[in-house]
Amino acid sequence: MRDNEKKNASPFIVPAEIDQYIRRGMEQAKELRQNRSRNRWIRVGSSLVACLFIFVFIFSVRLSPAVAAYVSSIPGMEKIVDFLRDDKGLQKAAEHNLVQNIGASGSLDGVTFTIDQVLADEKRMLLFYTLKNDLPDKEVALHKIELFDQSGKEWEHGVSWSGMGSEDPVIRNRIDIIINEATEIPDFMAAKVSLEIDHIKQDNPLSIDFVVDKSKYKTFEKKVYPVTKEVTVDGQRFTIEQIAVFPTQTEVSIRFDPANKKHVFDFDKLRLEDEKGQTFAFWGNGVPVRDNGENGKIYHLESIYFVEPEKLYLKTDGIRALDKDQLQIVIDAKTGTLTKVPNDRLKLTALRQVDDVVGMDFSLKVPPQDNHSHISLGYNMTDDLGNEYEYVQGSSSSATKDESIQNYSMLFKRKTNKGTPTSYSFLLSSYPERLQGTFSIEVK
Repeated sequence: MRDNEKKNASPFIVPAEIDQYIRRGMEQAKELRQNRSRNRWIRVGSSLVACLFIFVFIFSVRLSPAVAAYVSSIPGMEKIVDFLRDDKGLQKAAEHNLVQNIGASGSLDGVTFTIDQVLADEKRMLLFYTLKNDLPDKEVALHKIELFDQSGKEWEHGVSWSGMGSEDPVIRNRIDIIINEATEIPDFMAAKVSLEIDHIKQDNPLSIDFVVDKSKYKTFEKKVYPVTKEVTVDGQRFTIEQIAVFPTQTEVSIRFDPANKKHVFDFDKLRLEDEKGQTFAFWGNGVPVRDNGENGKIYHLESIYFVEPEKLYLKTDGIRALDKDQLQIVIDAKTGTLTKVPNDRLKLTALRQVDDVVGMDFSLKVPPQDNHSHISLGYNMTDDLGNEYEYVQGSSSSATKDESIQNYSMLFKRKTNKGTPTSYSFLLSSYPERLQGTFSIEVK
């Protein structure tokens, strides 16, 4: 269900869209296993990471005339200029000839999917694609992409993309691929691209073969800035371990003290700033953070690879965190009420229970700085009987009259049958509460 179509329902009322929820969501849930780290952007399968909530924040960042002219002058590159506007690091990577033309296509029943270009290094690969739709009055969308090596084995990687379905005859977008630590881009790749037409997944995927020239980026070796500086904010301690720099992104490794009383969800505008005041942050596309062992996270920022600043500072505007004993949300399955919640910011507005499917709606009151910054509440649900659930689908929207109220919907399917529960619970993956204070430290 789209954000602008979501309506609050009374408890125990079955929504008209429940069949569509289940049909679309369960196809994805069967293919993916939930990431136990509660990462709010991605889900992890045996060889696939897919975006759950794809919030694309477009900032008013413009390519410099020199960069735009340079990229557009390369044959076939003029189409991807718009996709580099939001990331200064990727602009520099394009200037250094890291974009390569592919032009490989696959067609089926009036739809053609073309991988136009690739921008890659050892940590990240961006596929720029065109989706041509010759079906009149039909909405087409990318459902999933799988990548295989020359032996037919699925390549282990993470993937995210933005965008909804469209009836436009030509759709251009990009797919962001995170490369696992122990793997590298195969010499040959076969892509299986699954599409949705009018919200229904098509059974037959498109097959597209292509080759990435790894020599393009092999000479650009990783740069590491050792930091190992401890930071304390509002009594919570964490260590900035190191900064690793690649042509496509900068990675900031942070480890949190397990003795902290609060759980840190996220940083507000975590960024690097050079001696000239130029900032390098995460601008909304791709995957912002991944786990790094127990109590560790790696945050992805714009690349400073081709900038090489003399001084470098790591800064944030705020730290979203909550007491560790307040992370659990508990819902009374009989009354449809919250029995455990951090505070009155979060309210349950609907609970739907239909056989083994559970849907719930929430309203969340946020401070002014979060009016346009939606979160994900949680993925891993269980109940008082120990049943297991799959996260099927979620959506969020803002109230039309009050920007401080955000509405969230989540849909789960029970995988086990241990009886009818009397309560449900899940751990929060984010919440609009913050530590008192920020930090700014010199890292170079």
